[in-house]
Amino acid sequence: RTSSGSTRFFAPSTLTMRISEPLSVLALWAVLGSTASLNQPLFKRLPTAAIKPAGWALDQAHVQANGLAGHLRDFDSYVNGSIWVEGGSIEYSEMHEAAPYWFNAMVALAFQIEDQRLIGQVRTFLDWTLDHQGEDGWIGPEPFVANATIPRLVWPRYLALFGLIQYAEADSSQTTRIVNAMHKFMSLANTIWKTNQQGDPSMGFQFDYQFVRWEELVYSLQWLYDNAPQGKEDELIETMQLVRNSGFSWKNDWFVEGIFPKVAVTEFTQHTHGVNTAEGATKSEALAWRFTGDPTDVQSTFDRMDMLYQYHGRASGTFSADEHIAGLDPSEGITELCAVVEQIFSLATIYQTFGNNSVADRAEKIAYNALPAGIMYDWWSHQYDQEVNQIWAQSMDPFPWGNNGPNSNVFGFEPNYPCCTVNHPQAYPKFWAHSFFTDQAETSLTHVLLGPSTFSGTLGSSNKVKVSVDTLYPFGSVLTYSITASRPFTFNIRVPTWAQNNMSTLAINKGKASSLKPDSTTSLQSTHIPAGTTTIHIETRSNGAVAITRGALNFAVEIPHNTSVAPGLRSAQALVDVKRLYPNAPPQYLTPVKSLPFYVWAPGAQPISMTARACQIEWSIVQGTASAPPPSPNACVGDAFNVKLVPFAAAKLRLGEIPTMKVS
Repeated sequence: RTSSGSTRFFAPSTLTMRISEPLSVLALWAVLGSTASLNQPLFKRLPTAAIKPAGWALDQAHVQANGLAGHLRDFDSYVNGSIWVEGGSIEYSEMHEAAPYWFNAMVALAFQIEDQRLIGQVRTFLDWTLDHQGEDGWIGPEPFVANATIPRLVWPRYLALFGLIQYAEADSSQTTRIVNAMHKFMSLANTIWKTNQQGDPSMGFQFDYQFVRWEELVYSLQWLYDNAPQGKEDELIETMQLVRNSGFSWKNDWFVEGIFPKVAVTEFTQHTHGVNTAEGATKSEALAWRFTGDPTDVQSTFDRMDMLYQYHGRASGTFSADEHIAGLDPSEGITELCAVVEQIFSLATIYQTFGNNSVADRAEKIAYNALPAGIMYDWWSHQYDQEVNQIWAQSMDPFPWGNNGPNSNVFGFEPNYPCCTVNHPQAYPKFWAHSFFTDQAETSLTHVLLGPSTFSGTLGSSNKVKVSVDTLYPFGSVLTYSITASRPFTFNIRVPTWAQNNMSTLAINKGKASSLKPDSTTSLQSTHIPAGTTTIHIETRSNGAVAITRGALNFAVEIPHNTSVAPGLRSAQALVDVKRLYPNAPPQYLTPVKSLPFYVWAPGAQPISMTARACQIEWSIVQGTASAPPPSPNACVGDAFNVKLVPFAAAKLRLGEIPTMKVS
């Protein structure tokens, strides 16, 4: 960061697109039904595994595969002992969601890095699930019981469908099988909602979650409509409408002036729940707009993001939610890892639909700050709740968060409820999978979520394209694109808001650099790519911000610390649920079980830091953690000294919202 507050962002765009045979799954992408009744999103998402991480991101993918995420199927009882797998008999709650969360998370990673062990695991899950699909179309456990007082819960199928979508895209040999199974289930879903058999919140908390997360089913219905409708367009749209109309209205009953809370909540409901907000509420009307065409759905989407991040936002990109939305205090307003993870997917979906640049900026900010901040650099342990000003990670009593347990900010296998253990692996794979989009006509390709990656596929019917992005972004400021294409096309690069200034430049095929001139509406820098190979170089700078920020990275004062290891603990609440649900569960299920370095988020691994002058000040402890930062400027207690600021996610103990000192 320079004395003027600007930051250099050099994106040498060496775009090399190499041609390879188009994935046969891309043929599925072209099988479109009538779109008269369903509005098209601005961009078209590319098939899973057409985009792969590269450079340091590829190292990160292998870190994840070698860590906790990649071994959950091996030893996590809630995955390998789930009722969703052969011989399984255990769940951590009535929601029966652990294995579907794992499947949703692992399909993309397995195919992105072509890991045969992981591909084998997700294939086994796929085969068991489809081979045991009910005659009525039901997917997964809980067969139909006539005259039951409580209906079957549809919710965990939303997650299984996400995994099926990704698998259908990644492995063309399974596409037809999966699509047919999904249609069979969606016809059943249509009947369930038409006949009011979906259940309601009065039937238990699991139905309350289903009531507010209806958007997830709509997403899969729209995927079928766009890619393989099989002449069932009317039924698919009808089901979307039924599901939305019977679910909670985030638009009319929550994100409304006078209803939406502007401070930390003290009464907890499904509407205040952070993961519900990230997973469902954020993108609900963006998905609904596709079948309503209602401009107020568009307006509501952006109004709610303004509300959410204005009153509960964090410099690391996320909003605060220590299970429930928690205001602006950087110490007490803590964020659950599941909420961080789900925001990335929701924001990518909103950008795909409407193309707003600030949405993509925020997705990057979360992916490069809040996400790795809550997971240990080797990806073997994670927090349930993270703090911006995190002065220790230990069992706290009293604890500063709303209603989570005292171990919630400890790094561990299952520091609070098990949901984050099984859900956290989806974040980076889905971030990478949404790095590139095409326009609906498939005549252009757009790099949206910046970072090292590759794309290989076919634009339109026959333009074979390969793009390779070589960069240290966000740790470095150079992006080099190498592009090979069999035919000319338009290549777009999203220019982050912070990089839009006259110091950002572009050079093609080692030519003279010229100023970036992104479109004022879309923030896209367009370049005509001829057939053959093209190289692009980009250089940008950013203005300073209230938070200590350089481009997509936040910085924090790292607090020196010691590390201790204690016996692993499992969630007491979950174990109570297990024993209640499955009192005879096998005992083993109830026990714990120029380059960047490989561990890019390890302390000291990043090639970038800042130095600032600081001093000790009076700052109190409240409820076991740092109080809100005292009003600035503050009187020093002792002499000033230099402090080092490092990337936010690398500082596991840190000050991320820092008060200022009085100077003479």
